[in-house]
Amino acid sequence: MVRPLPKLSAREFWRVVLLINLVDLAFAVDSILAVVAFSKDLLLVFLGVALGILFIRLAASYVVAVMERYPSLEKVAYALVGWAGVKLLLEGSATLAELLHRPELAWRLPKPVFWGVTFLILLGGSLLALRKHA
Repeated sequence: MVRPLPKLSAREFWRVVLLINLVDLAFAVDSILAVVAFSKDLLLVFLGVALGILFIRLAASYVVAVMERYPSLEKVAYALVGWAGVKLLLEGSATLAELLHRPELAWRLPKPVFWGVTFLILLGGSLLALRKHA
């Protein structure tokens, strides 16, 4: 027998709508920061944000199912976001060094190093997460 859904008041409904939109906003900001870590091209940033929001809307249930099946993948995601944060921090120090006219203070991360570590985090973390599950 199918149980009826509980009745929600208008206030509860709008509270849920607000929470969903706040979560979407948080993911949008997160995706903007991640895209900026990979590229300074404004069109690419807009495209990354739009695709990120679209992906969240379309694939949320699939991603949740994968994360429930392989919970260690959450650590891989945190590692990738942390690594992107390191790159942004280093780029920020370089920008500050330029503003201060002190190029010796700039810390730069070569692109091959950034992409290599990104690939290693993705590959190594995913293999470990899938192996732990087996």
